[in-house]
Amino acid sequence: MLLRLFHVSVASLFWYTVWYDLSYVNIPFPNKAYEQYPLRGRTTFLTFWCLVLQTIYFTVSVLNDYIGTNVDHPKQSSILRSIKDKLFILAFPVALYVTSAFWGIYAIDKDLIFPDKIANAIPSWVNHTMHSLILLFIVLELVITYRRYPSRFVGCSIVVCFNLTYTFWFHCIYYQTGVWVYPILDVLSWPARAGFVLASITVALGFYLLGEKLNRLVWSKVDKKKVKSK
Repeated sequence: MLLRLFHVSVASLFWYTVWYDLSYVNIPFPNKAYEQYPLRGRTTFLTFWCLVLQTIYFTVSVLNDYIGTNVDHPKQSSILRSIKDKLFILAFPVALYVTSAFWGIYAIDKDLIFPDKIANAIPSWVNHTMHSLILLFIVLELVITYRRYPSRFVGCSIVVCFNLTYTFWFHCIYYQTGVWVYPILDVLSWPARAGFVLASITVALGFYLLGEKLNRLVWSKVDKKKVKSK
């Protein structure tokens, strides 16, 4: 019952945040052309990609609670359970990356990531939902629900593909508008931008491996019991 309540509460908060952001928040984009992109230009931001990913994950978790299974080692895994497990391996490192990158850059120079003109347009609770609570909830999820990670090659490939897709997308936006999505990219040279992208992918892979290791540590006893029972 508590697990269902947790999933329903988090999914509801995330859905409400998405709706509120699209309905009431007017972001002062660096270029008016940004508003022509899908979902009022929100698809230009990795933060929004992450929020949608977390929303989908916890929505699938709610459905899995009611018509799937949360058994540690089910004899036959449901489709919902398989989707849920695969979504987690991406949702965890992306949430960790978004939170650490945002607050890390914010601590160094706020204007590089969250200038006043944007900060004034976004309510504090929306900002913290997008940049803080996403990590808190996915870490809690790691601790309270069991999942099986795929092979390391498959997991890392998913993370790299996600990062390259977003990298390609924000470069397309730059070439179409002449303005970078994030101010920090304005102060970097092209070699530095390439290094930034490579560093970002490396960090994302590190976060994936961290999630894999934490999952193994938290659920090692359950896996050992399964092995002994065979």
